[in-house]
Amino acid sequence: MTTQINLRLSEDFLEQAKEYAKNHGFLNVQEFMREAAREKIFDNFKVREEYLERLNSKDANSFLSDEEADIFEKELKDRANL
Repeated sequence: MTTQINLRLSEDFLEQAKEYAKNHGFLNVQEFMREAAREKIFDNFKVREEYLERLNSKDANSFLSDEEADIFEKELKDRANL
């Protein structure tokens, strides 16, 4: 789920944001602002030690069998009514 917000910017700031977005490959100012917010929010994000241990464990490297993958795909399609 997403929520739309309104953001007031001075004309000069908006023009600078548009120029930055254009020069750095963003599709638009909205995409640039979302990425800037993500960087601020998650820049110092730290992963808990127990999560790192789990990611590096043998269990984290197991994959679904073909049969399990088919069942999982069917469940997803059923949920999406496809």
